[in-house]
Amino acid sequence: MLDPACGSGNFLYVALEHMKRLEGEVLDMLAGLGETPYLDELGSHTVDPHQLIGIEANPRAAAITELVLWIGYLQWHFRTRGKTMPAEPVLKNFHNIETRDAVLAWKRAELVRDDKGRPLTRWDGRTRRANLLTGEDVPDEAARVEIMRYVGAVPAKWPKADFIIGNPPFIGGKYLRAMLGDGYAEALWAAYPEMPQAADFVLYWWHRAAR
Repeated sequence: MLDPACGSGNFLYVALEHMKRLEGEVLDMLAGLGETPYLDELGSHTVDPHQLIGIEANPRAAAITELVLWIGYLQWHFRTRGKTMPAEPVLKNFHNIETRDAVLAWKRAELVRDDKGRPLTRWDGRTRRANLLTGEDVPDEAARVEIMRYVGAVPAKWPKADFIIGNPPFIGGKYLRAMLGDGYAEALWAAYPEMPQAADFVLYWWHRAAR
């Protein structure tokens, strides 16, 4: 099961909970039918975090996702098996939460510089402040990030999965330049020529999921 915009892992955690419940129902049914040999064989085929795959651009959120999944798995284990310890090593690094962009991949990212070689900057696309006259939330132009150019941008690859879940970011097409920067917006449109430039950012996830 893949969440290609997993954030801090909420959707993957809920998916793990549901899959463990289904597993429990299967085991209970087998026990009720007296199929104890099958129960022994299924012991090594339990649902665990390696079946939950995530992609997240924010390294901190990706680390939280991995932690959340292991906490959820271990809570379920001790809730259903009492003091029986899970197999060692208890925590395994499955490399199932990837820290990268889920929509674009590129050969290299370059700083855009002025004619004196100084990096150019733009509004960071997130930070806002209250307008002193109107009280309205407006972009905080003091919050700056460097402008990047993405060379050789192509659609990012997704790992193989049976199901895709999640809640990708919603950014209206007319706001893509302001929120993500000219370099990213232009690389995105070049990598997905079949997508209208007016499309909301979330539709790139829908498009990839459909393919």
